[in-house]
Amino acid sequence: MKVIQFKSLIDKFDCFLFDQWGVVHDGKKKFPFVNDTFNKLSSKCCIIISNTSQTQKEAKRDTLKKLKINHNYFEKIVTSGQYLQDISTSKKKKFEKYNKLLRLKKCYLISNSNNSEVIKNIGLIKSDINSAKFILAMSIKPLDNFENYKKILKSLLKKKLTMICCNPDKFVFDGKVKKFVLQVGALAEYYKNIGGKVIFIGKPYKEIFSYSLKNLRFKKNKILMIGDNTQTDIAGAKKFGIKSALVLDGFKSNEINNYKNKNIKEILKILVYKPNFVIQNISI
Repeated sequence: MKVIQFKSLIDKFDCFLFDQWGVVHDGKKKFPFVNDTFNKLSSKCCIIISNTSQTQKEAKRDTLKKLKINHNYFEKIVTSGQYLQDISTSKKKKFEKYNKLLRLKKCYLISNSNNSEVIKNIGLIKSDINSAKFILAMSIKPLDNFENYKKILKSLLKKKLTMICCNPDKFVFDGKVKKFVLQVGALAEYYKNIGGKVIFIGKPYKEIFSYSLKNLRFKKNKILMIGDNTQTDIAGAKKFGIKSALVLDGFKSNEINNYKNKNIKEILKILVYKPNFVIQNISI
């Protein structure tokens, strides 16, 4: 598949969904072309769609603002954390599987923050293994010990607790520690593999795409998902029925670590979910 320039796609689409990490920034700094790109996209609908467990407010304040990215570039900033919070106030039948757990209040929390707005706004109570009624997996610190988490998850499995994972990402290149690190989605996958029940919120599941585009009337053939992760961004776009562009710079920092001794051409051929386009980055 030929690598093309992002600017060649601009006139083909009216709405662009952007992943954050690996596309717009690396967790430590924004990419140098960001301002120029989004200024040139001012006539288009641009949306951040992220698997972060932050609320929209936290994403603006603690990520975009800190990295000096103007949130006004985006029509919406959609996060898995915000989606979970909105689900908690919904009476729709399709959300009952979440709310049945959230109403129990007491959760075993896996998070790198002690001050999560999602926890506070939903009114959840952080509990220990013995008193928790369900597990809420939100985030982990870049250098946390995965083996220690395995021991905890095995103990939680004995209690037959269901896990809500509101960040399905399994890995990322963290610009702060300059390493390829596991994400909380990897813990959720492990819990599922040892027999635990897991409910996921975020990409690649169709619901978050519908949520992102709520009240926006774009035809699906005019929407493009731009991401660096084939398992979440590209797979999610495929499942939702929209086209996607894979960002090679982010892919090479992150997912390529799963394909040892293979070059990009070989990897693209064997991907389960293939992008419609391949771009180096979103510079214009």
